[in-house]
Amino acid sequence: MIKKLSAQIFTGLVSLTLIINQAPSFANPSSAKQNSPNQLYEKPKAELPDDYFAVYVIVDRIARANSLDDKPWRIVISPSNEVNAYASDINVLTFNKGLLKHIEGDSSALACVIGHEMGHHVEQHLGYGPALQNEAALNELKKAEQEKLIAEQDAEIQNKLAQLAAGTGTAIGGEVGGTAGQLIQIGAAIFGGTAQTSQAEIEEIKRRIDAEAEERFKKRVIEISHQHEFEADKKGYLYSVKAGFESDGCINVLKVLGRMPGAQTPSKTHPTPEKRIEKIQELKAQYPPQTLKTEGEKLLNQKNNSLLNYEVFTEQLPDNLSYSGLKVFPITGTTEDDLCRIVGC
Repeated sequence: MIKKLSAQIFTGLVSLTLIINQAPSFANPSSAKQNSPNQLYEKPKAELPDDYFAVYVIVDRIARANSLDDKPWRIVISPSNEVNAYASDINVLTFNKGLLKHIEGDSSALACVIGHEMGHHVEQHLGYGPALQNEAALNELKKAEQEKLIAEQDAEIQNKLAQLAAGTGTAIGGEVGGTAGQLIQIGAAIFGGTAQTSQAEIEEIKRRIDAEAEERFKKRVIEISHQHEFEADKKGYLYSVKAGFESDGCINVLKVLGRMPGAQTPSKTHPTPEKRIEKIQELKAQYPPQTLKTEGEKLLNQKNNSLLNYEVFTEQLPDNLSYSGLKVFPITGTTEDDLCRIVGC
């Protein structure tokens, strides 16, 4: 049972909601150029649909303000009405329409969501999540086997003692004879019968040990998932504030999530929004917003207000299916751009 559970997808991070055969309507994207701040986003605003424009701008700013512009990011906006966003594959960030419409008008809340999902990738939760589950499963299996071995040894010792006691009592009773001897024999029989552990009882003990191990494993999986969510929340706060967004963005989006039915009960994958808000408040005290913004502005200024390039991508799936999104290139541009930088073209 534990082995089966350890193979589960780490559902706190990954969900397979794809835009199947539905490509967004993009204009012809071109390389972003160096601009003055008030002209910085003119080209992407003209070329991208509104949802993609908003997400692109935030990904661009977060990446440049937090030194995350050394890798490509892929943005997918799903038509799903589920209130959700998730990290998947390698650096894929998916945002459901159902979430975007509930935080409409709050770019700082959106920035926290985007930073949170980028944080899952940076912290390698998609890789470590299943690995930690497997480790937890192996630990519990090992512990359960040790407990079962001890139970079997205890039962064997108990049975031998019972047999010894019963045999000794019978022998003594025979030697004593009379009423006293009969009483000793009867007592030995009763003691031996009740003290021995049957094979059925041993198997029941083993089943109980397995059940307890499985419960410990499930608890550990929840702990791992919750810890990863807290870590991603921290990244969401740090990344978004460094990028110049308001420090209450994370709190705002968590308040929205807190209004969902059943939100105030911890799930298998996520802590309650209330608990997550408490952690964000602690982060605000530990990492003052103005300090973070100053750090981010310094990095942004070093990049000379040069945006990251982007282009539409389409991923092919089995059965002739596909999904599309927006690829945001690293600061080095495409592979061809970086090649020309190194060897000259």
